[in-house]
Amino acid sequence: MEHTEIKYIDGKRFSAQNRTHTIIIDQPKEGGGDDQGPTPPEIFVDALGSCIGVYVLAFCKNTGLNPDDMKIILEWGKASDKPARIKSINVKIDLPNANVGARKAALLKVAESCLIHETIKHEPEITIDLANVTKRA
Repeated sequence: MEHTEIKYIDGKRFSAQNRTHTIIIDQPKEGGGDDQGPTPPEIFVDALGSCIGVYVLAFCKNTGLNPDDMKIILEWGKASDKPARIKSINVKIDLPNANVGARKAALLKVAESCLIHETIKHEPEITIDLANVTKRA
């Protein structure tokens, strides 16, 4: 099983440790943070977009399409009702140097099969509990 550790720093800032990489997560100034990193929902959307990018890149390499200058553009919005959540995500894949042509359907199918997209579609089991609970005097 993989392991990630999120540590509270100060204010509304956290660090996420993955293998040897650290990402700072913060809230914007209008949300009470110092805007020193992306918010958790932004990282969630970033993870989806970069995962799609990895799968599209592999498709391009396997089919001879040119991935140079590829962009994955995501527009997303939060729900206005409860519970708080991301309500919609629209993804556009820009391959300005590739003639996708008849491979469009296959490319989109590959993009939709990325790990993060499949995880969202199949609602993972998530358990939340306290770690090392001890009584304090």
